[in-house]
Amino acid sequence: MTGSAAAGLARLSAIVAADRAVALVEGRAESTQPVMARVHEAVRPSRGRRIAPDYGSGNSVVGQDARTLRDQARRLERDHDISRNALNVLVQNTVGSGIDVIPAPRISGQPVDRELAQQLRDLWDDWWDRPEVTWTHDFGKCQDLIARSWYRDGEALFQALAGPVPLLDHGTMVPFSIEMLEADLLPLDFNDSARGILQGIERNAWGRRTAYHLYKRHPGDPDSFSTETKRVPAEFVHHIALIDRIHQVRGLSVFASVIARLEDIKDYEDSERIAAKVAASLCAQIIKGQPEMYGAGDNMATAAVVESGQAYRALTMRPGLIADDLLPGERVEVIDSKRPNPNTETFRTGQLRAAAGGFGTSYSSLSLDYNGSYSSQRQELVEKWGGYHKAGEFYIAQVVRPIWRRFVEAAVLSGRVRVPKGWTLRQLAAATYVRPVMPWIDPKKEADARAMQEDRRWVAPQKNVLELGSDPNDVLQQSAEWQAQLNEHGLQIPTQAPEAPLPIPEETE
Repeated sequence: MTGSAAAGLARLSAIVAADRAVALVEGRAESTQPVMARVHEAVRPSRGRRIAPDYGSGNSVVGQDARTLRDQARRLERDHDISRNALNVLVQNTVGSGIDVIPAPRISGQPVDRELAQQLRDLWDDWWDRPEVTWTHDFGKCQDLIARSWYRDGEALFQALAGPVPLLDHGTMVPFSIEMLEADLLPLDFNDSARGILQGIERNAWGRRTAYHLYKRHPGDPDSFSTETKRVPAEFVHHIALIDRIHQVRGLSVFASVIARLEDIKDYEDSERIAAKVAASLCAQIIKGQPEMYGAGDNMATAAVVESGQAYRALTMRPGLIADDLLPGERVEVIDSKRPNPNTETFRTGQLRAAAGGFGTSYSSLSLDYNGSYSSQRQELVEKWGGYHKAGEFYIAQVVRPIWRRFVEAAVLSGRVRVPKGWTLRQLAAATYVRPVMPWIDPKKEADARAMQEDRRWVAPQKNVLELGSDPNDVLQQSAEWQAQLNEHGLQIPTQAPEAPLPIPEETE
């Protein structure tokens, strides 16, 4: 070894020794510090309790799982009746046959301009039949499809198209249409931090959405081989998503928390169904006596079969069968499969109750089990209707109201409606939105309660009419027409005298 190499080795050995000494001192110092136990029991890991790791922001979680959850949810909707029913219940109680819009243009503090309202109503009724670019669905069905995609896929999009658009015939008096878009058209893996693009959505420095980068064709189409995208400004694209965390930009399916349970229910029911089918096919076996009866060619059973000339016997079971042709030592024993399982219904009920909580639906609606008293059923409905009402109001804010305002704007720009002097577009677009109403369990009790609220001036009659899903103006007009027809024929609507109060029973000793 040369002198320079020996000197280098000596210096390296000195450095390593010093590092080891420092590490030893630091280790002793750490060992003298008391070990701080975690205060909450929930955060103490153990062999039987796992502590969930942190998977990052809501956007990180969505980027990892959204596509897989979406595919699983779609498969369950296709193949699982309970899952399909859950979606039907959610959509039915959110949009029903379609959230209607009752125009109510007015300046704050003044009554509704009835003439303007009727003009907008006529145009809206015409547009309802052909609201989207393909002319395939009316607006009620469009709302159904958007809501179903919102729940199942976690999100849905639509583009607002007004005025002259190349190759597009609106087909309505107001030149306005919408284009519905599935979540697949907004790529989850399109990220560009330099341009502020996260999961296909372009945002400014404050996180406000400025544009959407959409595939030009659905990536799942059989003849689609291009992943080319186009940039569409956010003012034309509307995005409704199931978002649980702040700053989350994409949605997750409502199935996310219940997929595992639904798969277990499906597998369990399939197993029980197969077992019941096997049990329905009655099986029996013939017990052929003691083992010592079957020697090497000298047993009685084999000899009897040979003498009868039958190498194999086919025994047919039929009603009233008397088995008098059994050989010596044989007996018939029926195989019992212990099916159907009496605990199947109990297990299924418990699992569906838990799944209903994850979906946000009532157990009765999910399971189609309506047993129970009036009070219990109404309590369940009232509690769950709050969730339906919240979802419906969010849907109105994200879908129906934006479409209505763009429709009114297109009606003004096309000259179909004239804005009165001093009015703003917001005042002209004022409206009442009629969403699905809570169904009645006992119509008489519900009607009596509403009538009492009106009599005591707790609510206006229009409010009750709206909650029944009707337009108060239509009700007034139809009532006036009906009364005119009655007067024309000299008829009157019979009035029912109020019932006399029941006598108070006398107290008995």
